[in-house]
Amino acid sequence: MRVLLLVFALVWSLAQAFPRIGVHEGFTRLVFDLPGKEVAYTLSQEGGLLVLLFKGVDAEAKDQVVNSKEVASVQTVPEKGQVRVLVRLKAPVEAATHRYSDPERLVVDLSLKSSPPPPTKPTDPPTAKAPKPPRPVVLLDPGHGGVDPGMVGYVVEKEAVLDVALRLKRFLEREGIEVRLTRDRDMHLSPDKREDLSRRAAMADSSQVNLFISIHVNATPTRTAQGVEVFYFGRAQDPRVLSQVIRENGGGDIGQRLTREAQSVAERILTDIVAQANQRYSQRLAETLGRKLSQATGSPYRGSFPGDLFVLRYAKVPAVLVEIGFGDHPVEGRRLADPAYRDKVAQGLLTGILTFLANGAFAR
Repeated sequence: MRVLLLVFALVWSLAQAFPRIGVHEGFTRLVFDLPGKEVAYTLSQEGGLLVLLFKGVDAEAKDQVVNSKEVASVQTVPEKGQVRVLVRLKAPVEAATHRYSDPERLVVDLSLKSSPPPPTKPTDPPTAKAPKPPRPVVLLDPGHGGVDPGMVGYVVEKEAVLDVALRLKRFLEREGIEVRLTRDRDMHLSPDKREDLSRRAAMADSSQVNLFISIHVNATPTRTAQGVEVFYFGRAQDPRVLSQVIRENGGGDIGQRLTREAQSVAERILTDIVAQANQRYSQRLAETLGRKLSQATGSPYRGSFPGDLFVLRYAKVPAVLVEIGFGDHPVEGRRLADPAYRDKVAQGLLTGILTFLANGAFAR
């Protein structure tokens, strides 16, 4: 438990960093979350030091060890009315900057300057190759598993969502996207619900994963509801949503306790600019997935909602929980048992992910 708390503390500290830092194959990425479009900045490089100066920005003093091929460390120095960021380089670099809106941010990619090629004879074949862009990495979480069957109706939730996740994995890999799974068979990560959800959440590491999608099957006491719902992390406002959140957090006393823990994290988002930015991305991902899934299956789109979901609470990347349909509805439940319909579900999720990535969400 002590190690787990230390890991959570580290994750929370990294989430508030200015800049956020990602080490990728061939480059190091610095992401500066900005309070508005009016923020101006300058960038200069002097020998082994890259200096960025931001006017009208507040940030905590911090010295982050990076130790990538390009960068040794990044130091953030708050000054009166401005913030200076000192990037200590390991070698000469080329800096590519991109400004994005909604939310406002500056992305700086640092790659090593290529050495001039040695003289070649006219007969020598060309050897230079264009660098490959980084591949997006999607983490799929088939909910429940092992000792936890999830909802049981016309389908068993743990079986249906695993099948959909494996189909989606194949579709994504055909598009050149790397896919990881929290489970690839009928298993639990821990028989303890809190530990199980915590291990799934810990896999959503922003330095290795770009999207986190947890897949579930819905249920209702009346067994009359049908349709698609998608949740992103935040305070649940609707009592019906809160009931659903408690069920997905384990149900009963454990579900209520884990929901209270998640609520305390959700409250911090109100004062954390970085977390708010990620929440907006997650909301956009939820809306995109919900609409594309509805279009692919013909199932009604019931909306996207904030929820205090334990498995999403520490995600530093766009993260959602998708309810692909109601497994206890006499029509939709039987559809979810049909392999052809599950293919449609996976196709809808694929289209939503590709649409989200195509709109520039991967370049964070």
